Amino acid sequence: MKIFVFLFVASTWTCLWGEANNIDSKFASARIIGGSGARAGQFPFAAAIYIDTDDGRYFCGGSLISNQWILTAGHCVNGAVRFTIQVGSNTLEWSDDNRVTLTANVSVLHPEFEELTLKNNVGLIQLNEPVLFSDYISSIFLPSTDLQHDANVTSIGWGQTDDYHPAPVNQLNYVHVITLSEDECKATYGNQIAENMFCVAGKYNEGTCLGDLGTPLVRYVLNDRHAEHVGISSFFSDNGCEATDPSGYTKTFGYVAWIKNVTGIP
Repeated sequence: MKIFVFLFVASTWTCLWGEANNIDSKFASARIIGGSGARAGQFPFAAAIYIDTDDGRYFCGGSLISNQWILTAGHCVNGAVRFTIQVGSNTLEWSDDNRVTLTANVSVLHPEFEELTLKNNVGLIQLNEPVLFSDYISSIFLPSTDLQHDANVTSIGWGQTDDYHPAPVNQLNYVHVITLSEDECKATYGNQIAENMFCVAGKYNEGTCLGDLGTPLVRYVLNDRHAEHVGISSFFSDNGCEATDPSGYTKTFGYVAWIKNVTGIP
């Protein structure tokens, strides 16, 4: 049985990006391995989140689910004091007229979140001001139905593209993956897989890595015109990002009622 990981604090190669950019490595988890660079406006709901806590500054991904709320992993909001969020751009650093920088001070952690087991790894961030939607900025839909295994889905993020270059990377990447059954997921992670946790796998080692924590798993319906948020990037194997072990997510559908209750989204 593999141990799943969402922290690599002790790894020197993980810390390099944090040292160079004044970002700590605490939340540098989950990757896009074997993916492609996203086109402008391809994922208008993608959010790059810089998190300030009393201990330092960290990076996570997330998704706009309305003009004032972002859905991310619970670990990304646990202990947070403030957030600086970039939307509208696939890049983190290059000049981009479509990029909008937002701020937030209010977040909501799922009341049953467990940091050690990653159960209920769900968090919400409320923007200080609503963001104006455009061709490059819009929200993703919450799932209308439960997620089944063998579903075709898309993983996105600014995470590492290999085990040698630190995260986050400048360019948003994506990769097409398949959802696995509970038994297939437990074949790697055993009883660490709890309710509302699931795994995805791509070709060989494609999946998430350091820097992708909190990013969405996307399901397209209605002839690919309707994007639904079906998973939150939560963990991966301790064998490293380029291992063939599947990537782990928290199932969004299990928390739709809670999300709507907190945010007021209909």
